[in-house]
Amino acid sequence: MSEPDLTSEPENSAASYSLHDRLGFRVSRLAAIMRASLDKELLQLGLTRLEWCVLASIALEGITAPSEIAENIGITRPTASRTFKQMRAKGWLLQNLTDGDGRARAITLTDAGQDLLARARVLVDAHQARFLGKLDRQAAAHFLSSLDTLLEGVHDRFDDP
Repeated sequence: MSEPDLTSEPENSAASYSLHDRLGFRVSRLAAIMRASLDKELLQLGLTRLEWCVLASIALEGITAPSEIAENIGITRPTASRTFKQMRAKGWLLQNLTDGDGRARAITLTDAGQDLLARARVLVDAHQARFLGKLDRQAAAHFLSSLDTLLEGVHDRFDDP
């Protein structure tokens, strides 16, 4: 793949345009490839990526409020509520009232949820290592930092399970 010329002004000529040089195309393609391969791996455990994100948010990031979990993952509250309900039905989550506020809820993992998290973490970490392992340490750090810069100020929610 050729290096795009990021310094020149865009032209209207078809000869100057290459879809494969576009940031959106490259990021979308990488995301689709990573999503499909992780979906396949998590499916071995009966787990979706969205369910993984919920487990990780709770157990690895310490976020227990339903609205904060939804915000952390970047999904709408109705999508989060459906996901929590499904995960409770599978025996992975508990939703309890918090002390001091009869309406506030805290979500925690059951023992089965903790076990699933541990098994999934191995797959997720290996998945990330396969992609970032193609870059040296400095390039990987720069790539992740650049992604953070591109995502600054973007707070859209999505419902892409």
